[in-house]
Amino acid sequence: MGEEEPLADLFSFADFARAAREKKSVKTVTPAAASQPDDYQWGKITDSGNQSVKKSKTFPRPRNQGKKESGAQPQQNAEPSGTTGLLDFEVPQVVPKSAKPKTKRQRENVAQTLESAEWVDLLVTGANIRSWVKISGEVLQAGQPALDAMDLQSELDSDTGSNALLTWDKVALTVAGLPAGADKDARWVLEAVADSSLAGARGMIGIVLAELASVAAGATSSPSLNPVQLLKILRSSRDCSERCLLPAVERLDPPTLSGLIEEVNAELETQPDQMSIEDILSRAWLASQVALVEGAEDNRGRPDARAAVLMLLIAAMLETYSRENQQEIGAVNTSLQMIRDMVPASHPGVHAPTRMNSLMLTWRGEVDNSRFQQLRKQLEENGVYGAMTGRADMLGIGPRMLLVRSRHPRRVIELLPENSGMVLIRPPLPVETEASASNLVSLGSSHTIHPVRPAVLAYASAPGLVADIANLGATVVYSRPGISPQVLPVIAEMEQEVVQVLPCDQVSAAELANMVRPAKDQGIELMVAPTQDDLQVLEAARALTQVVSSAIACPDLIQLQRSRTFDSLARQRTFSVTPEMPFEMLSSSVNRDDVQARILSGRGEDSEMISRVQNALFQGAPGIRIELISGGQRGATVVGVLSS
Repeated sequence: MGEEEPLADLFSFADFARAAREKKSVKTVTPAAASQPDDYQWGKITDSGNQSVKKSKTFPRPRNQGKKESGAQPQQNAEPSGTTGLLDFEVPQVVPKSAKPKTKRQRENVAQTLESAEWVDLLVTGANIRSWVKISGEVLQAGQPALDAMDLQSELDSDTGSNALLTWDKVALTVAGLPAGADKDARWVLEAVADSSLAGARGMIGIVLAELASVAAGATSSPSLNPVQLLKILRSSRDCSERCLLPAVERLDPPTLSGLIEEVNAELETQPDQMSIEDILSRAWLASQVALVEGAEDNRGRPDARAAVLMLLIAAMLETYSRENQQEIGAVNTSLQMIRDMVPASHPGVHAPTRMNSLMLTWRGEVDNSRFQQLRKQLEENGVYGAMTGRADMLGIGPRMLLVRSRHPRRVIELLPENSGMVLIRPPLPVETEASASNLVSLGSSHTIHPVRPAVLAYASAPGLVADIANLGATVVYSRPGISPQVLPVIAEMEQEVVQVLPCDQVSAAELANMVRPAKDQGIELMVAPTQDDLQVLEAARALTQVVSSAIACPDLIQLQRSRTFDSLARQRTFSVTPEMPFEMLSSSVNRDDVQARILSGRGEDSEMISRVQNALFQGAPGIRIELISGGQRGATVVGVLSS
């Protein structure tokens, strides 16, 4: 606009001059005007001439009218024979104006290219993510045996393939239940993936998947993703392994998982930003393959199953894009064959020695960001081996999850928030034995007989007894006042038709009694034992976790477990001890037939009272063997006496 205004003024003045000359040729020349030609011949403008110019301004021709007349009468555009010379000088300057429409047409072509149907097809929508979730579930199911066989050295995961599949089953079920409107909103679907993966996370691979999904959901700001936004999401996963894995994991396990994420990000950063979705996914898939192979070479030929899971998910992304565009790349089949070929065949069933007697502790609760970061700092200072993740709302509060493998879960329990969350301790991992190769066959069937451990779920309020009960083979729920754990999903995960539960007090007994009917609706026979304290739970778990034959029928197993429960309760007598209790009564409660006594001391119990309890037991039964257990429970000290 700044260049057009001077030209417009010049053309207006030229029209004015032309009108003045036409007016002069029509009118008669006045005596005053007769002397003007001499003045114009010398290029001078006299006062009379200026007055004539000013008078002529009373007859101007509008600009648009002059353009219209110039278009209608082209013969008048001929070069005039005047003395001004304005048109001779300004006409060549009109040529640059014709270049501006070309620039405008070029901008319009760029806009049409961005809004074309080809570009829209490159957007990742909610429907594409739902298809990827479905394909990923199929891929993880096909690769589960190879992933489980590949996972030999991991300290935190024993069955990475199974844990990844269980986690993804929760995701697939949630995403499949979304309404049809989610197909147009990628943010909606990614939020559902993040929430469901956290709720159903199993093992360390589940925590890693939940962290990646949470980062992807947080980095999504539009209903659909173009290549630049997809690249941003993939690059945002750079620090996921550091955020969800404690430092001890990287020290003890090969850093193949973090190496794969770094390799993918490094590959994407070295490429230009103007990449298509196919280029992004193809490069990410190839980089994940390279990282998996290099990690196996650095780990003496042992691949990392967790990194293999991520490689399969990236291959599923590429496969989803290919199917949407009616292409056949074969990324999934190639990846599955790759992990099958990488399974170490020379070391079947070999487990890490440090993992034989370690327990798996899982905590789920809701805390704010500051408390969660404080917990992570405390775990790092204690050298705890584990992983943690979670989500938070605008106030910084949200669901969290912690997974720890340790032989001494009590020190971890004491670091957890007291008024939030459910603590679950799973028994040590089963070790493969040669019993599975037995030639014994049950009568009337072709199934091989092998020993199995009955399913037992035990409540415990004493942190000091958690490890002892779990090492027997029972799944332990750490009971805390005011917190009602949701154990029905835990019971369903045992996949047993008969489950024996052991409450540690009247509150937990009432909670478990209310779960008998819902469990029966799921085909599970839930048997609630009449245990009332932690020592009774310990003794009952010792009897109920003894292995049985796999050929035993459900009615026989129910009868066997019921008989074991009552035998354990009859073998041990328990009672609570308080400072106000007369110790003469404690001495009279034992006799010479009692062979062992357990003293489960509570939290903050002084040594003087424990000594008085020991003296009272020795007075009633001089030869009794006393076992002192630091329970750390909130309630009173519990004494258990076992008869011969």
